Amino acid sequence: MTKINISTFALLFVALLTVPAGSLLAQQNGTDLNINVSARVISSIEMITINSMKLSEVEVENNRISIDPQNSSNAGKMIAIGNPNSEIRISYLEQRELTNPQGSETLIFNYEVAGNTEDDQSSAEILYRENRDFEFNENGRFYLWIGGSVDISTASPGNYQGEFTVDIEYI
Repeated sequence: MTKINISTFALLFVALLTVPAGSLLAQQNGTDLNINVSARVISSIEMITINSMKLSEVEVENNRISIDPQNSSNAGKMIAIGNPNSEIRISYLEQRELTNPQGSETLIFNYEVAGNTEDDQSSAEILYRENRDFEFNENGRFYLWIGGSVDISTASPGNYQGEFTVDIEYI
């Protein structure tokens, strides 16, 4: 379990979504995907990364890799910790470009995030990209599961890297 204290600045969570997908995608076309996630938080909110997204364990279907944040054991998991029962606003960009640093190739990763005041992934609500108001539970916790999908049908062999940013602020 990684513990990170965050105050009014952006921080990269390299461990959350660094995707060692080489073994899976090597069977397709030798492509590796690496995604970094960052969180920009206003005031004192602590983010704890519990699990990284595991794209390498997902089967490719119709040249697509998909992870459902509500029910896949391969989803990334984070906990935001703040003031109990405080209202927060969560937003993120749904699509991010992944680039191959050795070439000019790109892929579009479509993120999906689910959140819950309880540590129960199956009852988590899908968080759409627009700003949404939520609140920490009575213990000051809010749980996030990160998933998404990427079409690899046009992917050239190589490593692809990108970032995912989630904004969490008190309101």
